[in-house]
Amino acid sequence: MNDGTINDLKAGWLGHVPSPLAKAFIDAGKPQTFPEGATVYGFGQEQCCLFGIASGHIRMWVTMNEQTPRFGHLAGPGFWFGEHEVVTGLPRIMEMEASGDTLLCMVARSDIDRIAKKHAEAWASVALLAVMNQGTAIGAADDLMIRNAKKRLVAVLLRLSSHRNAYQGVSPISAVPVRQTELADAATLSRSSALAILAELSRDGLIRTDYRTIVILKPKQLGALLAD
Repeated sequence: MNDGTINDLKAGWLGHVPSPLAKAFIDAGKPQTFPEGATVYGFGQEQCCLFGIASGHIRMWVTMNEQTPRFGHLAGPGFWFGEHEVVTGLPRIMEMEASGDTLLCMVARSDIDRIAKKHAEAWASVALLAVMNQGTAIGAADDLMIRNAKKRLVAVLLRLSSHRNAYQGVSPISAVPVRQTELADAATLSRSSALAILAELSRDGLIRTDYRTIVILKPKQLGALLAD
């Protein structure tokens, strides 16, 4: 894949693997652009690729235990996903949606097998990606057990902006493209409770709420709220 955003692809998971291997993954990648709101893949689909975000954002919808799909996470440039299905061959357990025009680097399972013939550490690196994303998922579950509503919402907002539990090491997202109602849902709060907390954080100068966007102004101060 040859594109001006190639350095963003190296900023996350691939920044933790040997440079020749990182180059092999990127070179094998097929670029594809998804417009705002487009579904990259849906629940239950059989699609065996790794996806790296070159530009734009991906909104992740989750459903387990027969529940209605709900917004769970947001990822930006440098973030890679899809390793669960690549390793297991099972249908998709999440739905991925483009937020804004989003350019993805798609590496097929067959290309990974080919890369592994030359780079013995290829599959170990995919396992590392799985561990990183598992860490983010476990951190998210842990945050949802925070009893204090304000702290719980702050923890979720920091995770969505890659300031918390960003195990891949991607750059933080300053302007988080998330609706306030979706943030409320992700933090298991009522819409009224979430809006009240966001208004308080805005008055304190920690965030700014724009149309379908929450801008993180002072991430360190937001993080300090969790320690109080």
